[in-house]
Amino acid sequence: MIRALIDKLLGSREELSWEVNKETKTEDLCFVVFDTETTGLDLKKDEALSIGAVKIENLRVDLSKNFYALLKPTREYNESIKVHGITPEDLRNARARKEICMEFLEYAKGCILAGYFLQIDMAMLKRLIKEECGFSLKAYALDLLDLVEHKGKVPSLEELLKIFKLPISTQHNALEDAYMTALLLLRLLKDGNYKKLEDLPVRRF
Repeated sequence: MIRALIDKLLGSREELSWEVNKETKTEDLCFVVFDTETTGLDLKKDEALSIGAVKIENLRVDLSKNFYALLKPTREYNESIKVHGITPEDLRNARARKEICMEFLEYAKGCILAGYFLQIDMAMLKRLIKEECGFSLKAYALDLLDLVEHKGKVPSLEELLKIFKLPISTQHNALEDAYMTALLLLRLLKDGNYKKLEDLPVRRF
């Protein structure tokens, strides 16, 4: 079913994309705020081990529509990564990477992708889609970093949550980070008084 949908979206192209109307009012937009946990930051060698995402519709987070999946690694993985705590035991229950690739595209289609310090997450996602699903993704995305004023050192997500007095999770997995990022996005949208999509610094990744 998902494969048929992707085929329909792709047509004869080798690149998957969906258009968005820049005149759309902010309250009518769909955002998919996502985060990945990876084996490292080397975009040629490392890979995503999990994807977590939540949807914002009507300027509200709908927790009944969250997305979280552990991805089966392509090579042997014998040690935990301290940052996110994914263990080899966790990964024994991970699912096929291609299956997760398809499901995430079905989940995110038509929405603006969003995240904090998004470049690495987008690179990992695009690589996953290219390697496992066999085509390129060209999506509209919003990096919350572009909505935050900063001089010198870029603040961490946790630092921003403290500044805006938003809740901070102690779990730090991809889904929890996506949820906290979504709360920050809602706050920034409200404070910035963005009326339409064209008012936001959305880019094609």
